[in-house]
Amino acid sequence: MSHKILVAEKDSENLALLETRLKARNYDVFLATHSDEATRLVQKVRFDLILIGSAMESVEGVDLAPKIKQTLRGLGVPIILIAEENEISQLVLSRERGFDDFLIKPFDAFSLQLRIALNLTRSRERLQANPLTSLPGSIAIEENIERRLERNEAFSICYLDINHFKSFNDRYGFDRGDRAIRHLAQLITKSLETSGATRNSFVGHIGGDDFIVVMDPELEARFAQECLQEFDRIIPTYYDETDRKRKSVLVKNRNGVPMAFPLMSLSIAAITNLYRPYRSVAEISHDAAEVKQYLKTQPGSHYLRDRRAKPMSSLEESIQVLSQDQEKRKTTKPLGQMLLEVGLITEEELNQAVRRHVETGERIGQILIRMNVVTSADVGRFLEEKLSVHYVSLKDHTLSGDLARILSEEFIRTHQVVPFRFVEDSLELAMVDPVNRDTIAAVEEMSGIKVVPKFVLENEFEEFLEKNHQWLT
Repeated sequence: MSHKILVAEKDSENLALLETRLKARNYDVFLATHSDEATRLVQKVRFDLILIGSAMESVEGVDLAPKIKQTLRGLGVPIILIAEENEISQLVLSRERGFDDFLIKPFDAFSLQLRIALNLTRSRERLQANPLTSLPGSIAIEENIERRLERNEAFSICYLDINHFKSFNDRYGFDRGDRAIRHLAQLITKSLETSGATRNSFVGHIGGDDFIVVMDPELEARFAQECLQEFDRIIPTYYDETDRKRKSVLVKNRNGVPMAFPLMSLSIAAITNLYRPYRSVAEISHDAAEVKQYLKTQPGSHYLRDRRAKPMSSLEESIQVLSQDQEKRKTTKPLGQMLLEVGLITEEELNQAVRRHVETGERIGQILIRMNVVTSADVGRFLEEKLSVHYVSLKDHTLSGDLARILSEEFIRTHQVVPFRFVEDSLELAMVDPVNRDTIAAVEEMSGIKVVPKFVLENEFEEFLEKNHQWLT
């Protein structure tokens, strides 16, 4: 499989040159001329290396390279900055430079290939990445925890593993099992972002269906809740209709007798040094094993933080299971499942969309639209019900007059929002993510007007930007 490389460069001549040279080396090349395009691509595609031109504009006041480095959350993707010779000194001395290496313009094909090859090799060796998910493996995990212990930092460590994964693997095979593991890896990083826990976080893949997340303690519970909810929403789509309805799989034991096993669920065992000091990774692993063992006795998905200040006779003495709202999770179905149940898509089309979602990170609804099996109106109608936010179409919408003056082009592109219309003393705001409270608050502060969020599809948002470019420049 060829390496995926993102090139973010404003200089069209340099961009074309880089594309030609990289494709000649059989790299899979993605191009971006705007910083918001680059950040969106980074969220959707798992890149192996990123090239960034020094002239790229900042995002929310942060230079593009540090912004992308923050988004990647320590995944070890090397970033090479392309700059003029007179820029290098200032960039290297910058507090948050965000890049791993640099190329001075003009450069030849050999220098470009050498830098890329060295950074790819160095990245792979440094991370000892898991080949299935490309997340850091055991060596990098231990090093990260040991550094935090040495610096006496407050931290939480979440150990995540899938319950009943073996029965799923036996029933559906290793290929589908690998897809489920890759999906969990993406879900973890997405949950960190959604819960606002990306800063100072680290995600590692221990092996198999076991993952680890190191983060700030105050954000641990929010992350765990988000992760459990999303896991339980999406995991039924990995099962055939018969198993979904039965809520179990039948797998033969060693004697050839069929046995029923529940659908997969997720356990999150959390360890923190807020209540007791730890001196080694071994001590942390010992306590985590006890919490994991307890969680394995509980049906369904659960999260538990060990709050013991000192060793006790049994873990039950200090149990505090943070239960999810089970009824809400049962009734909140994934979009794909809703479309399947009303007959708009087939099970095979849903499975195909889920596979693409796992590989690319693109939303299920957008994939189904591109597959031409549903329309934007179909997806909008069902997401409106799912999100409890009204759907609006941007197909005939234009930005003019007062609407065009409310938000800057950079804010619209970065936050994926469009002022839709004024209604009395409020502003209807079309949003790709209509439950993002931070964005709503920011628009209210800038405009001085109460915001009423409306839902818009991502593909319609991008089409709107292309059609209305004159109003945004």
